[in-house]
Amino acid sequence: MRLHRFFVEEKIPADGEFSVPDETLLNQWRNVLRMSDSDQAILFDGSGSESLCEFVSLTKKNALLKVLETKKGLVPERVVTLYMALIKKDNFELVLEKATELGVSHIIPVQMDRSEKKGVNYERAHKIVREAAEQSGRATVPTLDEIINIDKMPSDVVVFEPRGEISAREYFNKNSDTPIAVCIGPEGGFTDAELASFHERGITVVSTGSQVLRAETAAVVALTLALVK
Repeated sequence: MRLHRFFVEEKIPADGEFSVPDETLLNQWRNVLRMSDSDQAILFDGSGSESLCEFVSLTKKNALLKVLETKKGLVPERVVTLYMALIKKDNFELVLEKATELGVSHIIPVQMDRSEKKGVNYERAHKIVREAAEQSGRATVPTLDEIINIDKMPSDVVVFEPRGEISAREYFNKNSDTPIAVCIGPEGGFTDAELASFHERGITVVSTGSQVLRAETAAVVALTLALVK
């Protein structure tokens, strides 16, 4: 039987017992999954390790768990940062989920000229990336930064755009191991002024092909090229 995996905010000790007071998790364990004393689950705290734990006690206010075994978990081999344009709520949340599943390390929302969305529901966004990490089997959770303006992006970012000078696949075949930052534009693409700014700053612009991709599709393609070997 496959054990459930859960991310916890509390630091998990190498051995011994520890408590989890998170009301959302307690409700899920007790009322949704009907877990009880002596049941087991895999827990991780984002440090890169995961622990097989047994419930010692489980009440409405607290769970006491005992660490049975700790091992190194699945950690992305490459550090990839995603600078993601603010796009429609559902599509942005899809990007958060798929980026986490693919193994992105950092997600930074970016306000661009054609961004339709002006903010991020961070409580919901953190919930999405935590659940995606649990589901995908990784032992880390990507960081989710505050919104920045497009001119605050670093010059070493790689921009995905149909009008790019070189093929995205060609670029990633030559740069496959080092940490990398990728940028995905909004619906409607980058403005001419934004592209001109990229060129002035020496930012690399790579082509996604002649077809126009939706922003969320471009994000998945970019991260697949960067992370999947």
